[in-house]
Amino acid sequence: MPSANVVWNKGLQFVGTSESGHAVVTDAKKEAGGFGAAPTPIELTLIALGGCTAMDVVPIMKKKRQQFDDFEVEIVAEKSAQPPNYLTKIEMVYRVWGEEVSEEALVRSIELSKDKYCTVSNTLKGKAEITYRYEINPPRGE
Repeated sequence: MPSANVVWNKGLQFVGTSESGHAVVTDAKKEAGGFGAAPTPIELTLIALGGCTAMDVVPIMKKKRQQFDDFEVEIVAEKSAQPPNYLTKIEMVYRVWGEEVSEEALVRSIELSKDKYCTVSNTLKGKAEITYRYEINPPRGE
């Protein structure tokens, strides 16, 4: 069962340690009373979402024998205007750079992640409207 521990550092800064022993600092933005010295919990949620889906899509694409040079996911979110606070909309933009990347393979890989494998996106479903789009680009430097 996944677990973590979060300890108050100072101000609105906290250090979270995962069960595997890795630590990450979270902080509030300066305008919210923090130091602005680390990602906010919302930013970490978006990073977790991007990392989770990327860890699905890249290996699925490799299994489909897709050759690509680079891959990234950009995540942009909107928050509720009033409490209760939550993310209302999340857009993910998948970008892949490669010579002959199959659009069908990329779309299927994204859908498998979104609908089946990504624990973070499946956790957020039902609360946030999650949409995606993708870009297939020529190899970088060309």
